[in-house]
Amino acid sequence: MKTDGMAKRRVQFIFPDQTIKKLDRLKRLMGAASRTEVLKVALELLYWAVARMEKGEEIAAVRNDKIAETIAIPGADLARSPSGEKRQ
Repeated sequence: MKTDGMAKRRVQFIFPDQTIKKLDRLKRLMGAASRTEVLKVALELLYWAVARMEKGEEIAAVRNDKIAETIAIPGADLARSPSGEKRQ
């Protein structure tokens, strides 16, 4: 399938009910047209975060100009070497 010059593939996932509830809640909060749209946004956000971690940066929530908490992304720490350099 091609749309806008980009090839597309169908991918199916099996999620537990709790995950579907979270997905539907995000869909509603975002005003997204579909679950697929929510997953695309989530993937872009994860991709951005891992790219920052590859550079040795941390991802954090900031409140009142202070770091409220750093965000741990399971598996994303594998993107960086112990020295903080990007892994190949």
